[in-house]
Amino acid sequence: MNFWEKVDQEREFKNLTRKELAYKAKFSLNSISTGIARNSIPAADVAVRIAGVLGTTVESLMSQNYEKKYQPDFNSTIQESLYTKYRNFIEDFDKLSPENQKAIIQIVSQITH
Repeated sequence: MNFWEKVDQEREFKNLTRKELAYKAKFSLNSISTGIARNSIPAADVAVRIAGVLGTTVESLMSQNYEKKYQPDFNSTIQESLYTKYRNFIEDFDKLSPENQKAIIQIVSQITH
């Protein structure tokens, strides 16, 4: 797996589009397309910004052993799919006061039991 394939994997895991990644890492969207087409590695400063946005390291994005390290287990795959599905709910829930969060947890607990 090359650098850009690893970036895409991480980007998808973070639920980001290529455009969002480019904006957050402060580089051009065309740079992604060019990098993919040429199978090239970006300049070090760009790679560092990309890794920072993705919450990973440049080393992991460039490592040949990355695939072996990034084999998610069954539980992390489930967690990833649940997070993707309920991301907006989770973000809204986090904005609530602790009292309102507790009330929602109690309501859900009563409904499900």
